[in-house]
Amino acid sequence: MKKQILASLALLAVGTTAGCQTDAKTTQDVLLVQHQQAAQAFAESTAQLSGLTKALCEQYSEASLLAAQQAWQQAMLDWMVFQGREKGSEQALALSWQIQFWPDKKNTTGRKLNQLLKQGTHWTAPLIAEQSVAVQGLGAAEWFLFDQTSALQQPQGCQLATAVAGQIAASSEQLQAAWQANPWQQMTPQLALAEYLGALNNQLDYSIKKLTRPMGKPGSPKPYQAESWRSGSSLANLQASTQAMHRLYLAEGKGLDAMLRERGYSGTADRIDQQFQSLLASWPQHASMTSMLKTPEGYRELLKIFNGLEYIQIALQDEVAPELGIVVGFNATDGD
Repeated sequence: MKKQILASLALLAVGTTAGCQTDAKTTQDVLLVQHQQAAQAFAESTAQLSGLTKALCEQYSEASLLAAQQAWQQAMLDWMVFQGREKGSEQALALSWQIQFWPDKKNTTGRKLNQLLKQGTHWTAPLIAEQSVAVQGLGAAEWFLFDQTSALQQPQGCQLATAVAGQIAASSEQLQAAWQANPWQQMTPQLALAEYLGALNNQLDYSIKKLTRPMGKPGSPKPYQAESWRSGSSLANLQASTQAMHRLYLAEGKGLDAMLRERGYSGTADRIDQQFQSLLASWPQHASMTSMLKTPEGYRELLKIFNGLEYIQIALQDEVAPELGIVVGFNATDGD
């Protein structure tokens, strides 16, 4: 497998936050509530997905299929808050791959689900939890609901799909439980600030990857590398990710934006906030990237999103970090 060297932030906070109106404790409290509310929403939407998948299997119809598909899409949008942050609750982070297996460059999810269908096992959520993470999460449910709907009209396929949906709901309950504790409580204010900025940077990294993988090179796009290509919702997911990052940056008026303004860096705060707002206001009216990848005009729109996200990430590294007293270093890590 070809290896690329990717730069990722290694953050170490220096100095002190003393004297800031937006103190570390207040920011932590806001961020914790944000994550707890998001975890509750995700638990509710995955419970809905599980129930509607079961109902679909009990009485298959176009209406029941559509209801399950819509529940899946809502669960996916709710997951975008957590996707790619890689900071915070260690117990929550440990659930990431089983909730979403992506990127899936070799269709591992489809191949393994086909293998499970042939086994004749009586599948339950606990049994699915013992299988590969590729068949435990949202991508596996998408495979059934959008790509292999004929399997949902067969007893074995329905049993497996219901078990997968049940496992997703179980994982979301674990995620919600993991976020009941404050993961930053024992950290120094400096380290907690570094974790906060690191989470936003990580999510930007992940979001940019969601763009660059399917975009490939000009004239040679890779639409099957897009997230959620089966459901045609890759761009809707990315929009939700961008909205989540904007909320994380603002943190209800107690986040990085407020910290910058209190230290006299309103110009930096304005540029980042306005870039988020501009990106979201001009977001393409497409749910999927696939059709956009087929035309020069669509490709340019995706490139505009890439440039906007990259602008924010560079601003975080080159302006926000030094202005808030955080030393930014780079680690070389292997990429796919």
